[in-house]
Amino acid sequence: MSPIPEKMLQRLKTCTSFPTPPAVAMQVIALAQDPEIDLARVADTVSGDPAIAAKVMRIANSAMYARRRQSTNLRQALIVLGLNATLTLALSFTLVSALRKDASKGFDFTAYWKRAILAATWGKLLATEFGRRDAEEVFLAALLQDIGMLALDKLAPDTYAGISPFRLEHGRVSQHEQSCVETDHRSVGAWLLKNWNMPAPILRGVQHSHDPTAGGVEPEHREFVRCVALSGELADVWLTDPSETGIHRIGQQVHRHLGILSNRLSELFMAIGEQIPVAEGLFDMDILPAGQLQDITEQAREVLMVRNLYTISNHEDLERQQSKLKAENSVLRVESERDGLTGVLNRRAFEEAMEREFAMATKNNWPLSVVFVDLDHFKGINDTHGHQSGDAMLRAVAGLLTGTLRDTDVVARYGGDEFVLLLPGLDTTQVEAVAERLVQRARTTRVEGNAGRSFAITLSLGIATRDSASGFATSQELLAAADRALYHSKHSGRDRHTSYDRIKAA
Repeated sequence: MSPIPEKMLQRLKTCTSFPTPPAVAMQVIALAQDPEIDLARVADTVSGDPAIAAKVMRIANSAMYARRRQSTNLRQALIVLGLNATLTLALSFTLVSALRKDASKGFDFTAYWKRAILAATWGKLLATEFGRRDAEEVFLAALLQDIGMLALDKLAPDTYAGISPFRLEHGRVSQHEQSCVETDHRSVGAWLLKNWNMPAPILRGVQHSHDPTAGGVEPEHREFVRCVALSGELADVWLTDPSETGIHRIGQQVHRHLGILSNRLSELFMAIGEQIPVAEGLFDMDILPAGQLQDITEQAREVLMVRNLYTISNHEDLERQQSKLKAENSVLRVESERDGLTGVLNRRAFEEAMEREFAMATKNNWPLSVVFVDLDHFKGINDTHGHQSGDAMLRAVAGLLTGTLRDTDVVARYGGDEFVLLLPGLDTTQVEAVAERLVQRARTTRVEGNAGRSFAITLSLGIATRDSASGFATSQELLAAADRALYHSKHSGRDRHTSYDRIKAA
């Protein structure tokens, strides 16, 4: 997740057009954090809003909570749901009610809420599958995982102009946001929820909502985060990609990250088909037509059951082979893609990533920037301090580069003392700001060499950007332009960055 620029933080803090939680929601947030909470206080709060009380009754008697006995009053519903679940669901209803009153004229508000509500329904179902006692918190985190989009639409209305964010893979949406406002909706959403004093699990779920691997999350919280992240992926299958390929893909992801087999996932598709009408009633929104809902459910069942039969017939043999191959491939992949000294990508892996990103940037007319990085006076360091010191310098620079850039950027060792960076979505102005940070941080970095001696480093950088005006027809032309800009930096005194655009314009 990327940091929020200071200018965006100031706008978030002073924005008056973005709605704040209503009074009932703030009462619910306060109650949820009270360890001494009791049934009477929850009942008083919920019954204070008849519409919310009616929805709590309805959900307690719905397919989401399969019970033989129907709740005939609010007290019975509270007992069925539990205190924390009631508070979390009540908070969901009040927040959605408040936020839906302030629809944007340009942003696809309907598509946003369809995805949010469908993701929340999936999130609760996944959490229930694992017997989690915080299934309703997963529900709320999944519901609010994209709330940063609503804030960005208010603060920077042009962010989503000309794109359909709910028809793009969410990682690409984040890259687009980065190119426009230097942050993304996860970061903004997490800040907003923290400002509202929302519970830590909700905040964590939003922060990591694009990462079903839950990388960097403490082990005890990973299942929660994975349920939230995959809820959005499952919602996208229903709304944008209900094809056989899309169903296969999500089946593989759910199995890989949650261990749910395809036959069980097919049963969950059937269950979600029953729960969508419940969610539509609770949030007063039509998500899918009845005929489309049935078609997708049946297709998912067929695709996943066929896949499961094939898996069962080969299960034992495949499991043995996969266990062996997984270990071997893990080692081979690291060896084939990574530079042994620095741990960043090697030249071959970079060139593959470069071709892939250049093709996507050309197709979607997104900016793509390349930066060549050269270590100043590296030969002198090697000759004076020895090769071990030179190796330490290379490792230090690799750490500096990876620690400064985004998770979506590519860092590679191109050869010798030269690194190369690939920054999707950044235009010339934005990548120059990144380059300036790298140059400044290098100046303050010291490397420990042999015999306790340390030495300073500086970097020379060359920048080139593919955009609608650049005219680069191939990735090799883009690389060559960055290399030329690097040559200019080195022959202009080193310890600086140069953009090819500025050389060309000179």
